[in-house]
Amino acid sequence: MIVPTGESTKPRIRDLGYAPGRFPPGPQNSILDVDGIQVGQVTIHEEQRGIHTGVTVILPRGPEETALSPCYAATHGLNAAGEMTGAHMIYEWGHLACPIAITNTVSIGKVYDALFLWCMKQSRKRGENDLEALRRFTIPVVAETFDGYLNDICASVIDRDVVNKAIAAAQHQPKVLEGNHGGGTAMICSGYKGGTGTSSRVVPGPQKNYTLGVVVQANHGGRPDLRIADVPVGRLLMEEDRRRSAGEAEKKDAAPEGGKAMEGSIIVVIATDAPLLPHQLKRLAQHAGMGVAQVSGHSAGRNFSGEIFLAFSTGTSPNKLAEASNGMSYLPPVETQGVDTTESAMYDNAAFFMFLSLIECPRIAL
Repeated sequence: MIVPTGESTKPRIRDLGYAPGRFPPGPQNSILDVDGIQVGQVTIHEEQRGIHTGVTVILPRGPEETALSPCYAATHGLNAAGEMTGAHMIYEWGHLACPIAITNTVSIGKVYDALFLWCMKQSRKRGENDLEALRRFTIPVVAETFDGYLNDICASVIDRDVVNKAIAAAQHQPKVLEGNHGGGTAMICSGYKGGTGTSSRVVPGPQKNYTLGVVVQANHGGRPDLRIADVPVGRLLMEEDRRRSAGEAEKKDAAPEGGKAMEGSIIVVIATDAPLLPHQLKRLAQHAGMGVAQVSGHSAGRNFSGEIFLAFSTGTSPNKLAEASNGMSYLPPVETQGVDTTESAMYDNAAFFMFLSLIECPRIAL
């Protein structure tokens, strides 16, 4: 059953008293604060079949312009034991001209197919020849994390219709739904329920302010490595559990032997309206790893984990002349906020366990 899009009522990390970084968030504290970006999510729950999954689709320039007007882009793999299609073309060409989707590991092919056909449909609406269109838009970008613990992933229920519904939802969905929504539906982060998170920051530039927004799909990390505001919250909660249950928690929280399903992955998508070029966006994508490490500590970069990051700019395009500035004046604060915004989005993907942490470890709230 596809669950209708609704409001998320859980608290966010700022509601609980912690505000990472020094620059303010945008109005929604969301990637949607970057002008022109749309996000659609479809969530599927079929309890009797054990199916809990979904897909998140990002339209960098809305439905009319996404496949027509490329965005400069770059990717970075901190430990890329996972998949993001289109990454090689982004590396070669320095831009993307397609929707971006995040889903579960086995659904990449079907989501890729759906995005490709959607791009073709958009070009045909404009009366373009298929070969002409194929020369312009790029390989669809589909990223994945493994949701097989809470979802019957082998059922592979994500199909073309689901993806099309997510694209349609993007055109009217007012917010990015966090936690158990879209591609993040069945994800686990730091031993707690994870999923989808988003955040934004407004960064001062020489002539005007720019906005940086992030979406994460968090499905990685061990409980011992969880940190909030540099406090080892995961270890403190484990110690509390050990006191309560006389050692049972120690068995439960023992480090896994390894493997992708155990160590998981995180996808970070960074968007900005600052007119950055591909080499600058590469640096921005690299800084996302610092944000991941702020929350996940030593979980980041383990052998089987897949931390894959994508950064793109709506501020200019290969089809347009760049502004006179080369971006150097505002690149340093934008990079810094790439760290802080990623950290904040990771907290907001599962604010429920933050709430528990603030209750069980009151000193952290101080």
